[in-house]
Amino acid sequence: DGLETMLSEEQSMRYSKGFTLIELLVVVAIVVILALVSILAVNQSADRRYPAEADKLLIWLQQIAQRSSLEGAAYGLVAKIEGDSQATIELQPVIYYRKRWVEVLSPEPFVLDHNGTITWDMESIEADELIVQSRSVLPQINQRGEIEEVEEEDFLLPEIAFLPDGYVEPEGVMQLSFNAYKNAFNYQWDDTTNNIIMELVESPR
Repeated sequence: DGLETMLSEEQSMRYSKGFTLIELLVVVAIVVILALVSILAVNQSADRRYPAEADKLLIWLQQIAQRSSLEGAAYGLVAKIEGDSQATIELQPVIYYRKRWVEVLSPEPFVLDHNGTITWDMESIEADELIVQSRSVLPQINQRGEIEEVEEEDFLLPEIAFLPDGYVEPEGVMQLSFNAYKNAFNYQWDDTTNNIIMELVESPR
């Protein structure tokens, strides 16, 4: 009995000193699996933000088109460009009012997130054909009571215009792309349904 007790105590002491090789391998395997699952979840979450941004833009564009139809007024989109890249980073809605394109406060401008840019592939059209703007300038009276001419401001010229009769001028494709995303999103007006169609395409980047 004494010998058996000593052997059992020796075995228990041996086991209590640390993990066996199999136990270590199991722990390592579990850690690796958890790490892979976490990385996959993070990547999927990052990828989902780009389609979500594209959906937000689609809803915003539909809102502009619906306002044009309901109010019986022409709405346009002015592209605000950063630097010399000629890539749009913000869309400012404008309305055709008293023969001029005027910025509106609602809806708010659409600012692109996640390093997104918009490029335009529109039919060639003369600037004056996209609803002619009046160049008449009213005089102003200065503090001395003298009449002076007002310096003419640069006209706002939208990239596209939503017309109340359910058409868009000029026809073409607006593309949203991201630096870190393999796909791009094309937006095109469908005359048959009077809706904007979004299509997923391969990014040109």
